[in-house]
Amino acid sequence: MMISIIIPVYNAARYLRACIDSILSQSFNDYELIMVNDGSTDESLSILSEYEKTYSAIKLIDGPNEGVSKARNKGLARASGDWIAFVDADDYLLPGALTTLSQRALATNADVVLANAMKLKDGQMSLLHSWPDEVLPCDVTSIRHFALWGYLFRADIIRENKVRFIDGLAYSEDRLFIYRLIPCCREIAYCREAVYVYRLNTTSACASRDTLRKVLHQFRAAHCLREIAQSYSVEDGKTCRILNHDCDRLINQGIYSFVEYPSEKGTFAAIKNAYKSMFGWEIKSRARFYAAYVMAIARHKKRTLMTKKKEK
Repeated sequence: MMISIIIPVYNAARYLRACIDSILSQSFNDYELIMVNDGSTDESLSILSEYEKTYSAIKLIDGPNEGVSKARNKGLARASGDWIAFVDADDYLLPGALTTLSQRALATNADVVLANAMKLKDGQMSLLHSWPDEVLPCDVTSIRHFALWGYLFRADIIRENKVRFIDGLAYSEDRLFIYRLIPCCREIAYCREAVYVYRLNTTSACASRDTLRKVLHQFRAAHCLREIAQSYSVEDGKTCRILNHDCDRLINQGIYSFVEYPSEKGTFAAIKNAYKSMFGWEIKSRARFYAAYVMAIARHKKRTLMTKKKEK
């Protein structure tokens, strides 16, 4: 079985070699490594070109900065493997990761495999998840993780159902991809072994303080999620509730971003107008917005007080 590993790269020179080396040193070698340079302005492209010349398994796609979703879609279009894995350029795989994932896929014949992961923060490593080995029907209720890392996806299902990332979306794009793919799959196999190291990186897109951009992307993701929820039948009430709850959570995250890091561009009026354009402004929707805003202020005040107490 061949695994296509897709890595979008944007200004990741600091950690890029560690990421690539962790894959090249794997004992499992039936893979292709698709590196998508998304208009990096640092040394990333130079590093990628160096590796491409040395290793035949590496395929380099270079293009302008179009966002992580577009970059991953380029990788999917180029992928020829039986399975798809995604890795972030500032993270890395643990030794034996590909062997662990591939053996779990073959042993269970599941369409999706998800393994445990480690978190690296301030030089300290800790277990991020602790799922046991089990195989579950693939539906919304059985998904426990909505970032792409740690997953192995059967490639034919992605191709046949034309599942892609939403171009231009930089936040929660992985969540929407998974929600779109899951209904097409039969089973998901969890793996108790950790295969991936997630590096908590303060310069990543998720850590960005571009408030207005973050809010708009979270609102857009929530709007797309609402549409997915509406595609389910009325009889499937539990799934609809889960999806709508997740939609509300994304809206809350967007509004909290505004409260946490206010900026000149991200004015209250701009945030409110963005919400109105996507979710309407009838009484229920308007109440939902202001309730989320009030909760965000209360949450931020609580976190600020806790931080001050710790500093003392």
